[in-house]
Amino acid sequence: MNTEEILSILEDLEVAIFATVDKDGKPHSRPIHIGVANEHGVFFMTSPQTHFYKQLQENPNVAIAAFSHDDYLIQVIRIEGKVRELGKEGLEEILAGNPFVKNVYPDDSQRAGVQVFQLYEGKGFYHSLTQGHKYTFSIQA
Repeated sequence: MNTEEILSILEDLEVAIFATVDKDGKPHSRPIHIGVANEHGVFFMTSPQTHFYKQLQENPNVAIAAFSHDDYLIQVIRIEGKVRELGKEGLEEILAGNPFVKNVYPDDSQRAGVQVFQLYEGKGFYHSLTQGHKYTFSIQA
């Protein structure tokens, strides 16, 4: 399995757990919608009003974990890497596939402030728990 196929699975899962650390080095994790995942990286969004945004500004290192259980097939994807803020670049594409955005940012003024981030560099691991397949991959965009 190649990187493109693994990232396609991640994008289809829609939500992954992102872990960051705060300024005191304490870990924090939260579910985040994967807007786009492809050969250019993993793209997601958050608002500057969130703790998540502040943690990304202070320390661009993140860990991502996603899990899929579909009948027989159980898949795990993990990525550790660095993110950068892109501003509004690609926001419409990320918003288009996000079924949660209206619940998280209920009014237009809140959505107007969200910023796009890109995981542009990282190492990943794919594991099919039921089939035993294991792959490592890199993201370098």
